[in-house]
Amino acid sequence: MWKNKNALLFSLSLFIIFLSFIYLVISFDLWDYDFWWHIATGKYIVETGKIPDKDPFSYTEEIKENQNLFPERKDFLLKQYWLAQVIFYLIYDYAGPKGIILLRAFLLTIIIFLVFFRLKKWDVNSYITFIFIFFLCRNLFRYIGERPVLFTILFTVLIFLLLESFREKKGKSIFLLPPLMLLWSNLHGGFILGNIIMIIYMLGEGTKILFKKVQYSPKEIAVFYIATVLALFFSYINPTGWYAFAVALSPEYKFFEAGIQEYTSPIEMYLNKQGPIDFGYATLALLFPIILLFRNKKLDLNHVLLLSGFFVMSLKTGRYAAFYVPLASMVLGKETGILIDGVFKKLSEKTLKIVVSLFSILAVVSSILFLIGVFNFKAIQFDVAKGFTVPESAVDFVAENRIQGNIFHDAGYGGYITWRLYPWKKTFIDTRWLNYTVKKEYAWIMNVVDSIHTTEFTANKRPLWKRLLDHYNINLILFIPIDIYGTVPRLILALADDNEWVPIYCDSISIVFIKNIPENYATIANFKIDKETVYNMVIFRASIMAGRDNQNPKSLLTLGKTFYSMGKLNEALIAYKYALKRSPQNEYIKKSIEDIQAELTRKEQ
Repeated sequence: MWKNKNALLFSLSLFIIFLSFIYLVISFDLWDYDFWWHIATGKYIVETGKIPDKDPFSYTEEIKENQNLFPERKDFLLKQYWLAQVIFYLIYDYAGPKGIILLRAFLLTIIIFLVFFRLKKWDVNSYITFIFIFFLCRNLFRYIGERPVLFTILFTVLIFLLLESFREKKGKSIFLLPPLMLLWSNLHGGFILGNIIMIIYMLGEGTKILFKKVQYSPKEIAVFYIATVLALFFSYINPTGWYAFAVALSPEYKFFEAGIQEYTSPIEMYLNKQGPIDFGYATLALLFPIILLFRNKKLDLNHVLLLSGFFVMSLKTGRYAAFYVPLASMVLGKETGILIDGVFKKLSEKTLKIVVSLFSILAVVSSILFLIGVFNFKAIQFDVAKGFTVPESAVDFVAENRIQGNIFHDAGYGGYITWRLYPWKKTFIDTRWLNYTVKKEYAWIMNVVDSIHTTEFTANKRPLWKRLLDHYNINLILFIPIDIYGTVPRLILALADDNEWVPIYCDSISIVFIKNIPENYATIANFKIDKETVYNMVIFRASIMAGRDNQNPKSLLTLGKTFYSMGKLNEALIAYKYALKRSPQNEYIKKSIEDIQAELTRKEQ
């Protein structure tokens, strides 16, 4: 009787966790920067009937001296997602944000259900299943960006399940591998993970067959290797062929990943106080070596090789945690269940009853608290994240006033500008970073670089960043006040104090400047705002971020820099001192404090 009661409580707990997860993923508005250039490309493919072989959305692409230094990478990025982009566009065109949000929820929820059913198939007990599903949900919350990589997370699980199913039943479902790999390889370049998983199983099962550790009939061996070899072959029937391996694994392209959050080690992010380590991932990462220690010789070779590879990749690059966690939830859940069942068998029935009952009550309470934590008592909007990552109002302003000329903009906004304004207005760059030369020039402008030479910059020479704006005939600049790390782009502070540029629009996520030339005088007269408004918006955003994140010093550094630009030295000094408390060894902060103190002393004298 008590077993049925506890089983019911665990079922209720799992239901609440599923409900919480589904609610969260459908309540979060469309926010991903990349989504917009994905659907812009999907629209281009649908309307033209061809996959682009050059970037149609950027005016920098059209300049002869910007010849791409890495054409293979560019070709791969232009073509690898084509089917996912078409799917995204068609759904968005038919159902708007609601369609994409529901697709996102469907893909992520299917992953959780597949992991759940695999654990049940392995007869993992309910309390262990609950714990690992909870870890999985916690981690997948971090991957709600509307990107083709969602398909790769799902297909990683599907390929694993098909291979496991064949090992157990030796059935013909393994022949689903070739069509799945064909589909996957046209949805996202991450299909190489499927190839890696299959190769691991081919080597692992082959080794076990060689040493007579498993029993396969000759027919079963033939079926297994024919299906997997066909799947490998089918995966290369895509517009870029084998270049996915070349681009993903070649060190030649690694510098493109510098500074991008998802390519940074989660440990490095944590040590640099740029973000917390995800609880679900951290637990599964710590559990893996423990399971290796206690279950070593009893672990399946394929599982050891698979988790070891994904574990190392996830430690080096945060984006791979999305693939490690679902696989680890299944494999480590199974092995933990075996260990716990072994311990429970040694307990008396009375003690076992108490322990399981406590587990079941804790599961219900924790799942309810989790639901309360994610439930925000607001109606689900099925909208875009207008005040978060989507500069809808700023782009409306540019479109409604038909502001002419080339635009320079935050790279994250490039995709949305393309979606809204192409072909009337083309972009400088977007988060694909297709052209290395343009990427470097973007950084020089954004960081207000006067010269790339080591010689001293002369006052009578026009700064590099201004010469680049002139070179590209930039008339309009649209930037975010502070980035996701809490850093204000130096360009914002430079433009606010430069008579060549005038701020004409400002909201919480966008600032628009226009060139101070006769052609723009009418626009300036109608919309000019004072530079104090720009400074105050940066301060407003940085203050909010500093309050929300009590570890990261960058938002406080932004406050210090902004107050200094405004001539408010005492306020700048206070901000830098608070930043120093968060990062006591930071030499830049120490030097800034010394310089401001010296300047204040001179003024007092």
